[in-house]
Amino acid sequence: MLKNFSSLIPTRFRNPLRSQFRIGPSEPKRVRGAGRTRRGLAPVEMALTLPLLMGFVAALVAFGYASSWKIRSEVVARNVGWRNRHPRWVHWNAYPAEWPTSATFDRHGAGQLEDLAQFSVTEAPIIRGPISQVNVDANLLNISRDVIQSGAQIRRSPPLLPRLGEISYDTNHQYLDDFFTHSEMGISNSSRRIPRIYDLDLDYVRDSAPVLQAVSAIQNNPRRQLLIALEEDPDFIAWQGGAPDFHPRVSTRNYELDVDWVRQQRVAGLLRSIERLPQTMVRSTIGLYRRQINESEPPLPEATIAELERKIQELEDYLDRLEARAGEQ
Repeated sequence: MLKNFSSLIPTRFRNPLRSQFRIGPSEPKRVRGAGRTRRGLAPVEMALTLPLLMGFVAALVAFGYASSWKIRSEVVARNVGWRNRHPRWVHWNAYPAEWPTSATFDRHGAGQLEDLAQFSVTEAPIIRGPISQVNVDANLLNISRDVIQSGAQIRRSPPLLPRLGEISYDTNHQYLDDFFTHSEMGISNSSRRIPRIYDLDLDYVRDSAPVLQAVSAIQNNPRRQLLIALEEDPDFIAWQGGAPDFHPRVSTRNYELDVDWVRQQRVAGLLRSIERLPQTMVRSTIGLYRRQINESEPPLPEATIAELERKIQELEDYLDRLEARAGEQ
């Protein structure tokens, strides 16, 4: 009965796409003519995508062209200004290399540097100093008073996609051109800086009671004549035409607002110089007398040499006492 039923099962069938397959262990076999429906689509797809591809390439070329001229305009704007700044001193109006003749460039003064508009140099502690009542000349130390602005202007048409319009750039560059030299600040090279930088009431200072009292004390000091040797010693003037200045002085190489630093690095050294001033003057005087004995032309008389040697001996004894006293302290 099963044998008769299996004979009723068909061994072939036809699909809706007219492809015939054999049922069985073998691979299905495609009927001739299948797959010919996509022939000729590649040229159509290329014709559709080629305008998009060319438009994308043209946009890249236009973008690169615009970017390159933007960079060149920035370079020209900067070089026009900086090539005439110290120490170059080149004519700023020399035409830049490879810059189109239709493009322009300029250089002129500017009102104020934009990046420093909110900054006041007169408020800096190193400028104002510890005295808050003293006013600083804001115009003299205005770091943006001599601002130079250079620029470059150019208009170009893109090589592709001209309908996008012209490329236009107006690039500006600002820089400082003030070195704050004495000539630029209107200060003489031999004049005092403090009265020019700060607004000081010198009349009030001269007429103040402490100043008048100090001046009177110096002028009426009974030992004032003894201080002449500090800068007008007659022996030095007679021998070499001028006297050394023995006044102890404070080094002015560094400036500092820290009171403790000034006390340790400057005041302490000044006090040591004052304490060693007698020894310094004695050694200088001994050297003077010995040069007179050894270098005088014609040679000094024997009596004069003996007198100078006596003075040298007295000064050496006095120097020994000074050194002994300093060692005891």
